[in-house]
Amino acid sequence: METSQPEQEYQRKRISAEHAAGLVQSGMSIFLGGSASIARIIDKYLAPRKNELSNVSIRTFLDTSAHEFLKADPEGKVFKWHSGFPLGSVRPHIFLRGSGVYSGLSWHLAPEVIRQQLHLDISYIVTAPMDEHGYFNFGLTAAEMMAFCDVSKKIVAVVHEDMPVVCGGQEEAIHISRIDHIVEDREFEIFCLPSVPFKEEDRRIAHNIVSAGLIRDGSTLQIGIGGLPNSVLDALSDAGVRHLGIHSEMLTDKMLDLIQAGIVDNTRKKSDRFKSTFGFCLGSRRLYDFLHRNPMFATYPVDYVNNPLVIAQQPQMFSLNSTMQVDLVGQVASEQIGGERPRHISGTGGQLDFVMGTMLSQDRAGVSVLALYSEHKGRSRIVPLLEKGTVVTVPRSIVDYVATEWGLVRSRGLTINERAQALIRIAHPNHREALTRQAVEAGFISYRAAAGDGLPRGVVNCRD
Repeated sequence: METSQPEQEYQRKRISAEHAAGLVQSGMSIFLGGSASIARIIDKYLAPRKNELSNVSIRTFLDTSAHEFLKADPEGKVFKWHSGFPLGSVRPHIFLRGSGVYSGLSWHLAPEVIRQQLHLDISYIVTAPMDEHGYFNFGLTAAEMMAFCDVSKKIVAVVHEDMPVVCGGQEEAIHISRIDHIVEDREFEIFCLPSVPFKEEDRRIAHNIVSAGLIRDGSTLQIGIGGLPNSVLDALSDAGVRHLGIHSEMLTDKMLDLIQAGIVDNTRKKSDRFKSTFGFCLGSRRLYDFLHRNPMFATYPVDYVNNPLVIAQQPQMFSLNSTMQVDLVGQVASEQIGGERPRHISGTGGQLDFVMGTMLSQDRAGVSVLALYSEHKGRSRIVPLLEKGTVVTVPRSIVDYVATEWGLVRSRGLTINERAQALIRIAHPNHREALTRQAVEAGFISYRAAAGDGLPRGVVNCRD
């Protein structure tokens, strides 16, 4: 049987992972991937080359891997690391190197910024196996992959047999004619996200949100990562809502549960009707197998999925994301906590994108909720003012709902006086008296509610 032209080209471009890592030379800038699509086998062979290299710039995002190059060079004397969104696996390294390694950006802007401002020597792109037409599907991570390919002198496809082929709307695959080298990774499996157990606080926050009726028949969902978002999705199974849609930067296992239960059918969406759309996927092997060549899904780059103007087109768009701190004037901090040496924890990601998208919703029915536990290690997460060095992720002027396990507040439209009193009402009871005193001293509470006036304005529900 005659070998096809793409297959011939494939065999000609195949090299070993060690050879591929050996392409990196001093002074180069490279991309190693992100999310479930990090070229771990390249990382394995690159790290031991530390002593023969100098000044190598490495870019990643959504670091699900601890990265061997960081372990080999913890102080960054050789490998200059930049992450678009650090996760827990690399948190010790970002604490050591400082927040300067982070590339701060609202995610929908990333592909444009990459194309306009970056020039890379090599991008190592994790893909599914080549199809009969010569295309390598990006699988679980469309995000900003094509943008990195567009600005790289060389592209190395790192092929995984266990990477699902994911149907896409645009930029979900790259042709072999653009690939310089091919590595077949039979050593590392595609990353699966461990199940996150629910806390009691998660269940209470989920109840506060779902019982308020913020998610209705026909709502389109964007839900973030972690126990809290999973609790909300779990609560929807018994909430009686139907005909939900998904338009989310991330696709998760709990979303699959809603699809299989018939609660999500995407019939009411205005764009990408009948399809669950997303920018990347992190979850179980079960989820990955369900995604494989399944036309009920469509993956897109983040300049589409996270574009506030695209988000605004979806009916009754509902967005839920977690945060770390909220101050009494309504500023939301989700990525960096202050101090003499600020601690960088997370990233902007798509949080601001979806807050803006719901705010701009064409049907005027968009809702965004920013949720947090009321305290951490005995300290209130609702604070009088954000500490010096803390980064504001969402400005107070566009924050919509704020939720804790003690209640739900609609912040938008409140005076600072009203906002402070409302947020104190959903703070942990142990901290409310001190927060009230601090708010009065700071001038945030100018007029106290009279006895018997009931709940502060803006409080949707609460518990003691």
